[in-house]
Amino acid sequence: MKNIKKNKKIQFLPGLGEKPKEYKQLSKHLNILNVDWNTGKITPPIKKCDVLVGFSMGAIGVCEYALKHRVKTLILCSMTTGVESLKKLKLKTDKIIFLVGEKEKWVIKDTLRIAKPIKNKEIHIIKKGDHRIGKNYQKKLIEIITHI
Repeated sequence: MKNIKKNKKIQFLPGLGEKPKEYKQLSKHLNILNVDWNTGKITPPIKKCDVLVGFSMGAIGVCEYALKHRVKTLILCSMTTGVESLKKLKLKTDKIIFLVGEKEKWVIKDTLRIAKPIKNKEIHIIKKGDHRIGKNYQKKLIEIITHI
């Protein structure tokens, strides 16, 4: 995996119940935030950024942040389905990038549905991927952030 310089302006929100320590490999490239899912408190808080990445429930969190703050690029990884607020985001972001594991059939189906009206999007299906950020998933995510 190509080692890129950590970009503190690219922030990552983990999924429900996950901690930053579970993302050691990604922490070399992204600023991994911690979410207390009982209170919704994010530490350190999300700061103004050009790129915001979220996984699963964390993807919903970054969407909610982007509704109130300008973010150039959102990267939504295996986003929990049913997020209809994406329609409003197309006015507040330049690009929305979806990553979904090929084994997540229900997430792929819903991602295609909710992404349909969004013009400024990319959808990447991760080969052999499931609802975890495994090796193939990390590789694709790092490839995407190096080209932003």
